[in-house]
Amino acid sequence: MKTLILLGYGKMARSLAQGLKDTYKILVTGRDSAKIQNFCNTLNVTPLYLNDFTLDITGAEVLLCVKPYALTSFMFQGRAKCVYSILNAVSLEQLKATMESEFYIRAMPNVCASVKQSLTSLCGDAQCKEEAFRVFNSIGKSIWLEEKHFPLATALGGCAPAFLAFVAESLIDSGVTYGLSREDSTQIVQTLFSGFASLLEQSHPVLLKESVMSPGGSTAQGVAMLEKHALKNAFLEAVLASKNSA
Repeated sequence: MKTLILLGYGKMARSLAQGLKDTYKILVTGRDSAKIQNFCNTLNVTPLYLNDFTLDITGAEVLLCVKPYALTSFMFQGRAKCVYSILNAVSLEQLKATMESEFYIRAMPNVCASVKQSLTSLCGDAQCKEEAFRVFNSIGKSIWLEEKHFPLATALGGCAPAFLAFVAESLIDSGVTYGLSREDSTQIVQTLFSGFASLLEQSHPVLLKESVMSPGGSTAQGVAMLEKHALKNAFLEAVLASKNSA
């Protein structure tokens, strides 16, 4: 069984450790010994405590799951076999300047990792592509991109769940505003989202829209109102804003 050093103990680290612990020996490390121990006790993985925040990565596979600003808290000794990073807006070149490794992989999973439904964007050294897919398919699915497309992939895959949450919240509140109980409105929207996800895997969004949009019907009236308020343009601008910050 391969060994993987996991640097970090947040929500995404937890999802990855949960998905990988049966196929890798997971060593968990970070800045807070108590948090490391709690994380390891919960998931039955192995703690790795540091002296002076110095981590020996010689010949190791390392998965970086800390916040980008926290990476500078650590000193790295030796040369790793492969470094996997989920640090947002930290380029491969920045990783190379921070720590030595034979190969580097940059990854961007999303919040759906907690239910093993993440779509993770990957880029980096093709020699580790197959192993990278093994690592990140443990929390869903993965795609391989050129690094130049990472900011946009981050906006769509990493930031857009917040946009969808905003849509869901708005629909639930609309149901309540016009007379439904919050419980009933929430149940309708939750079921709508879960069912629509399955339909979206089978059909183009335009076809799905047309399938429920009769001439002059209630759906058509609602869609016309969304077009009047430029909803599509609002999403275009939201994705662009997120892309420019990724």
